[in-house]
Amino acid sequence: MTRKAQRILVADDDPIYRDVATEALERAGHVITQAKDGGEAMAVLAATKFDAAIIDLSMPVAGGLEVIAAMRSGGANVHTPVIVITGHDDAVAVEHAYLAGATSFLTKPLNWVLFTPHVEFVLRSGQTEAELREASAAAAFLSDLKSQMMTSLAREFQAPIKTIIGFSELINKQVYGPIEPAAYRDLTADIGKSANHLNSALLKLMDFGRTLTEQLKIDDQKIDAREAVLDALAGLEIKAGRRDINLKAHIEIPANLVLQADKALLSQALRSILDNAIRLSPRGVDVELHAGLAPDGRFNVWTKDKGPPVPGDLAAEINGAPVAHGGFAQQQETRDVGIKIAKILAEAHQGAMNVRSDVNGTNIVRLELPKERVFTASMPRNPAPPADLAQRFAEIGDALAQDQRLRTAPSATPHTFADRPQVTDRPQISDRLQR
Repeated sequence: MTRKAQRILVADDDPIYRDVATEALERAGHVITQAKDGGEAMAVLAATKFDAAIIDLSMPVAGGLEVIAAMRSGGANVHTPVIVITGHDDAVAVEHAYLAGATSFLTKPLNWVLFTPHVEFVLRSGQTEAELREASAAAAFLSDLKSQMMTSLAREFQAPIKTIIGFSELINKQVYGPIEPAAYRDLTADIGKSANHLNSALLKLMDFGRTLTEQLKIDDQKIDAREAVLDALAGLEIKAGRRDINLKAHIEIPANLVLQADKALLSQALRSILDNAIRLSPRGVDVELHAGLAPDGRFNVWTKDKGPPVPGDLAAEINGAPVAHGGFAQQQETRDVGIKIAKILAEAHQGAMNVRSDVNGTNIVRLELPKERVFTASMPRNPAPPADLAQRFAEIGDALAQDQRLRTAPSATPHTFADRPQVTDRPQISDRLQR
């Protein structure tokens, strides 16, 4: 089974250790970024998300502890596992590293036979922790959105119910004149009572709904992006035809584009926004569906319609602005439920929704997925590690032991980088290992 390549930072001011670590991890199928000092490491960490970082504690510009502190202060690598590299007897430095947020440690000189298995173990542990964090965040997220959905449904149903109650009261009180025969007054009174009972039952249903514990389960898998959009279109072309709507699809998706998503839920999200556009548009107009990649790599799907403008409070809520609801006075058909379903499903995929109505009377509803969920089917597979990897690492260790530049006299104090000779014309790693 092909495993996903992990992105790893190797930060060490010793070029020999950097290169050997890089070669070992690249042979295991990982993508390596090097940093020659602490300042460069912090710059790279600020710009790129890594699956693990291997950081020497003693580096110029900024020490390893400073680099770890910067990572744990926030940003994309706040939870990235960190393996610290230190001297063999520097227990105090290791303790400080753990307090700063390190995950594991290795001591110099490194045991290259065990180096890659140790990194693999830390990667697996980090992935498990990440999945637990995501599961916890997803549970809280879905619970909150479920509550929002119930509130939206309550608004959706209560508007017509309150209209029925109000009209029945006006008729029953004969505000605009007497009602004949008298039996009609009893009927209108019954209508009002029934509407009140229905409203009460609806509120109870909403209350019960808030106590539900069932959560939305995302079945993440690699799916064909074009096929997901076509699935959403399939059930709505007939509906558009019945309403004399000219449905125009502009699908600019490469044939090999793959999304990491739940196919059924993503198609449902797309159907929700497209169904709204068809349902609310006047007969005989065009409704457009666009799908493709944004310049920054995100996957975008958006609709254009000429229906009623998106209400300001709904647009503010979907777009993430403060919302001030104005009661339940809306009498026309609404977009609330469809758009909010799409928002729930988009955000469950770490995506987003936004809506707007322009001065030309066009409504644009956009759903996007992050570029981290976008792939191409032709991506190369990671190379499998050679069968004699252990022997190769043993040879590396022997070669390093023979290297005069790495030999230091035994000392009771930790080895410092100031003691190392400066190498200005260093042979390539493959040359060193052939000695």
